[in-house]
Amino acid sequence: MRQLGNVLIILGIGMIGFAGLWQLGVVPGSPGVLPEPVALARPAVPNLPEPVTISRPAVPTPPIAAPAPDRPIAVATPVATAKLSPLVPAPVHVPPLPLAPDATDRAADAKLPPPGYAVRLAIAAIKLDTEVKQGGIVQDSNGNPAYQTLPFVAVHYGDVTALVGAHGNAVIAGHVVTLREGNVFRLLYQLDLGDQIQVWDQAKREHDFQVTEVRLVAPTDLSPMAQTFEPTLTLITCGGEFDPVKREFSARLIVTAKPS
Repeated sequence: MRQLGNVLIILGIGMIGFAGLWQLGVVPGSPGVLPEPVALARPAVPNLPEPVTISRPAVPTPPIAAPAPDRPIAVATPVATAKLSPLVPAPVHVPPLPLAPDATDRAADAKLPPPGYAVRLAIAAIKLDTEVKQGGIVQDSNGNPAYQTLPFVAVHYGDVTALVGAHGNAVIAGHVVTLREGNVFRLLYQLDLGDQIQVWDQAKREHDFQVTEVRLVAPTDLSPMAQTFEPTLTLITCGGEFDPVKREFSARLIVTAKPS
């Protein structure tokens, strides 16, 4: 029994050590470098042949007849030059305000279900079907405001960004690879343009979206959280390389989708 206990203790210490090395990114399968998003890996443009230069025959210039020596050369009467007005500085560009929904917008909205809080998200292209919970802004370990994340589920910031299906930017975030908080969005990098996303709200209404953009941004870039006039769905997770000292990835993977 004592030997069995010693073996179990050694196995336990080994598992703890492995978990630590896994988090540091020094063992296979650990979060060292995340794959490049599929939508950003476009094939190279093939080399095109050099353009053929077509030589055109020179057009002869007709000779200009010299004035007859017995005929005086007419001198053009000088034209009075108008005073130039002072230069007017270019007007400062002011972004236009979003237009109010017109008849076309209202007709499109009538076909969509009412907006709501996300409770489930499914993406058939990556075989993802996950629970979604509501989150907000909390304080991180340094006392700075940060968007809340929850373990093993995706998080919808419904009261901070927008409801799913509403005019605005509904943001849903999830972890990519962690030991303690799961990896609900670990395959998000495989999404391509045109892939379908389904979201269900608290009233069991289905909201259908289509991927329109995939990009990587810096962790400090908050532009993916910016509001939009048209209904938008934004999915956020980590990307790039993992820094074991800072305990964070070098980029954020952003997937933007529009109602389909």
